[in-house]
Amino acid sequence: MKILAYADGKESSVPALRFAAALAVRLEAQFAVITTRSGTPATEEPPPVEEDIAIDAGLDLTPGIQALVHAMTRLTSEGFAQDQSHIQIHEVHHGYLFLGKLTTGEPINFYECFGHFVETLNQQVAEHGYDLMVISPPRRGSLPKLMLGDPARKLALDLDTSLLVVRGGGIDSRVLICADGSPASRRIFPLFRHLITALEGKMALIWVEKPDLDEAAASEARNCLENAREWMSSCGRGGAYLHKKGDNPREIILETAGEDAVIVMGASLRHDVYRRMMGSMTMQVLTRTDSSFLLVKRPPEADEEYLRDPFSC
Repeated sequence: MKILAYADGKESSVPALRFAAALAVRLEAQFAVITTRSGTPATEEPPPVEEDIAIDAGLDLTPGIQALVHAMTRLTSEGFAQDQSHIQIHEVHHGYLFLGKLTTGEPINFYECFGHFVETLNQQVAEHGYDLMVISPPRRGSLPKLMLGDPARKLALDLDTSLLVVRGGGIDSRVLICADGSPASRRIFPLFRHLITALEGKMALIWVEKPDLDEAAASEARNCLENAREWMSSCGRGGAYLHKKGDNPREIILETAGEDAVIVMGASLRHDVYRRMMGSMTMQVLTRTDSSFLLVKRPPEADEEYLRDPFSC
């Protein structure tokens, strides 16, 4: 498991650091922290590379290095990272890197990367194979014009890996898994089987059945929920089974989740134009919920394998 957290030096990014680091420690996963900046390194005085720099001195370097040093010291103060007095900055493609260590002994890579926000993150995903990106951007409101500048929405649409948006729910909060038998919902479980041991809150499977649902789709949803419940039980995790009915599944999911949960949904397979102009239910829940939100994606080439038997280990 490889986890990437985003940090920009602001207090709003701390929940993502905390959640991602806790996952990494509990799973003994590979962990990295990244900050992105527009432009190129050539536009400013470069930091000293390949030499020991005191932590306090790092706060006088470039804004990106400052944000990462803040992230390192915060992780240390909260007991996720080992204390260290110095860093050594290395030049990498499109940016800089220095290292820290989790309390488990696993390394933490701290990256300052230059370029377009989403494209830069996707380059890191492609190069290092991150399974999960964790971010905690401030809410931007629900109006469509405001949503255009919402980084969570941009990443949900265009990031090439799964995304955890941290809001009200933490690592030990209740987990609400949306499973309706669709390909999107079945996409949840291949990734979720790696996370289930780290998420210690109560778990619930939810299916909101619309009144006009045909029997074939309803049967598929019931089978998916039953398989998911058996699988969770085999993992040593019981959970509630919430079968609700209503014309507006989005509102029912939002009401059920409240403000202190982790909602888990799979990425929609709707046509890209529809997702951007109208929005799938997954996108609508993401932009409306005050709870944290885990959006599970799989690369297209993996769909056939995983959707055939999403509960296999």
